Amino acid sequence: MKEQATERSHLAIPVQPVPSPYLGAGIQKYQVVVFRQEILIPAFSGMTLPRVVPHFHPGTPFTATTIPHDSGRVPWVSQRLMSRVVLWAFSACVIILLQQPFTLRIALAQEQPVMTRELIVFAASSLTEPFRQIGKQLELSYPGLKVVYNFGGSVALRMQLEQGSHADVFAPADTLQMEQAKKSGVVQGDAHIFAKNRLIVIVPLNNSAKIMTFCDLGKPGVKLDVANANAPEGNYSRQAIAKASSICGADFEQRTLQNLVSQEENVQQILSKFQLGEADAGIIYVSDVTARVSKEVRTITIADTYNPIVTYPIALTTKVKNRASAEAFIAFVLSPEGQVLLRGHGFIPVGK
Repeated sequence: MKEQATERSHLAIPVQPVPSPYLGAGIQKYQVVVFRQEILIPAFSGMTLPRVVPHFHPGTPFTATTIPHDSGRVPWVSQRLMSRVVLWAFSACVIILLQQPFTLRIALAQEQPVMTRELIVFAASSLTEPFRQIGKQLELSYPGLKVVYNFGGSVALRMQLEQGSHADVFAPADTLQMEQAKKSGVVQGDAHIFAKNRLIVIVPLNNSAKIMTFCDLGKPGVKLDVANANAPEGNYSRQAIAKASSICGADFEQRTLQNLVSQEENVQQILSKFQLGEADAGIIYVSDVTARVSKEVRTITIADTYNPIVTYPIALTTKVKNRASAEAFIAFVLSPEGQVLLRGHGFIPVGK
């Protein structure tokens, strides 16, 4: 009887007779994980148990009971009960793994969390375009979800978190700001690197200062605009200038820094100075040269030998309120689809 019940029901588990006020003696008790309730599944001749069941709760036991098809009797089962069984059998999905003889284990999928309410993301200003697009896609996928952004300089964003501002996700433009955020206790868990970037020089369309190469930034009289030294972009820019001294001249760093006419909090402020005609050259991220920006400026490539690689980390904040949505946002950013989207905005995908 044990073997026949196992064959008919596709279950390989210990079989124990249990009494039932409705079905009588001789029914078989199967321990599985689903719905957190007991259901009775009769195994008539030729009937197989469902291989699919929706919305499982991993680790939660439930008792399913069957009657061997050759018990010589057909028990009474309510129509309502059978309707529930049939509905579950045809509307769900489960992976069955036989670990050892007469043992059943069902691999369960996590129940899909409901993503609603407001999700607040603090992100470097250079991430404005791709993150807005990611937010729109998530809002379409999860009706009721509203993604709210605070774009700005990475240092300023970190300080806002440290001063008590609320956010669910933090994505600065360098690992240093993430490390400092960890030390101050405003982020939690692992920080994932999700994108990379490079620097590029921009000049006005008329290029009145005749800047043709990176070394020309050190020419007398050039009005140069970069981010301040505390901002990631400003730090990276100064690294590039220092490394280029071996090619552009020993005093190139000194000459170039003397040409600074302004130091901004973020890249967007540098672009604003160009629109006002207050700078001959600037250093920004490659990803900041959008289709709109490319119509307003010319670009000069910086050689890889002295062009640092910019890395972008992302993590949950300590005071995250909408954890499910925050984790979904990070997962999308790290997913192949998210990486393709970032590449389309001029970023270098991780692993490249």
